[in-house]
Amino acid sequence: MALPSKSIAIVDIEIAAIDVPAGRRRLDPAWVETLTNLFRTQGQKTPIEVIATGERFRLVFGHHRLAAARLLGSDVIAAVVKRPEDFASEAEIALAEITENLARRELSALDRAVDIARWREVYETANGAVRRGRPSKLVQVAPISDEGDERFAASFSEAARKALGISRDAIKRAMRIASIGAGVRDRIALHPVADNQSELLLLATEPADRQADIAALLTAEPAQAASVADALAILDRLPPPAREPAWQKLATAFSKMRESEQDRFFTLHEAAIQRWLKGRN
Repeated sequence: MALPSKSIAIVDIEIAAIDVPAGRRRLDPAWVETLTNLFRTQGQKTPIEVIATGERFRLVFGHHRLAAARLLGSDVIAAVVKRPEDFASEAEIALAEITENLARRELSALDRAVDIARWREVYETANGAVRRGRPSKLVQVAPISDEGDERFAASFSEAARKALGISRDAIKRAMRIASIGAGVRDRIALHPVADNQSELLLLATEPADRQADIAALLTAEPAQAASVADALAILDRLPPPAREPAWQKLATAFSKMRESEQDRFFTLHEAAIQRWLKGRN
């Protein structure tokens, strides 16, 4: 296939000629089905991005869109076709995928944490913190912190605050979550716990074998535990933990909101707030 004269051109390419690199995050069947329905009714609104590699193409981002097109039975898909020389290095290719993922809202807390950790790997490789030949942290278990953690957080967050709204503390939490073993991450990827940061942070504090046992209890059919705390109680033969009242969960979430979000909350619940104030007078 002849490449377009400009790398930003959008062209239709054969789906069968697209290769998906190993190590991509697990596809969410519900999101694939949603995109399939959108493709069926509205067509493909956003192209995927690929790199031409001879007669084939390497996916940079758009894995869920590609899966939706396949499910729909399409032979071709709209894509931005880049040349290898459009990227300075493999690290730049990885960053293209990671930044695109981080900017998309469908990422779970777990997926977002892993992408931030992958960004750190790219950063450390570029800055000499990772020796050549060292196994990827994310293939095994990423350490919770090391001497480069603070440096990375400072460097990343300076740019990320503007583009993605990620703070230094959020990066540190993400690194802890990404320390969960790869096998466990894959097992819980489509479980509700994958989008609960508090649950993930609690899971990350456990040793690898305990993480696996907790994941097994959470994902059993039927589920043997509704939360990480429930699973820990089962493993340690303790009474089930007391359920947090709904108001307490709301209060905790409210305390973490930005002022603009809190103002929006007040506006939405103004009638209830006025009723409460009237009762106090």
